[in-house]
Amino acid sequence: MKKILLVTVVALMSSLTVSLALDDIQILPTRKRLDEEKARTSSNTSVQTKEIVYSVKVTSGAFKELQNVTIKYNIFYEAAQLGSTAAPEVKTATGIQKFPSLLTNKPVEFDTTTIQLSAGKLDPGWYFKGGGKSVSKDKVVGLWFKAFDAEGKQIGEYVNPASVTQKRKWKE
Repeated sequence: MKKILLVTVVALMSSLTVSLALDDIQILPTRKRLDEEKARTSSNTSVQTKEIVYSVKVTSGAFKELQNVTIKYNIFYEAAQLGSTAAPEVKTATGIQKFPSLLTNKPVEFDTTTIQLSAGKLDPGWYFKGGGKSVSKDKVVGLWFKAFDAEGKQIGEYVNPASVTQKRKWKE
């Protein structure tokens, strides 16, 4: 009888142990435009440049206050070259944000590093000698955020689109 009671108590205590799952942290990025500039780089081309950041809201759904949470992120974007025949180069903006504590259901926010995207266009009637593209446009192709606890264990993740984890490699 004592063994059964002891096993029951141990099982009950282990079920009460709080362990964090990957869905205990919610990460929600929102794109913000900072600045935009239009210019003519030559007599027959125009370029539009804009700076963007992502405002990221982090919310803990854990039952206890989380200490020393680190959010790491990779923002993947294609940088296209006006007049080039090559595929756009995929670049990565990385960053880290640390929070001393996260209270349950009390969101905190931070901004990612600034990314500069440009779009170029050749005037109508003009062509590049080598047959390069007459229009180019940089674009964000993926977001990947990871949340880690004080011991370095991953406790949250946000990926958009889901295929980013198969197509791209995580960079520190």
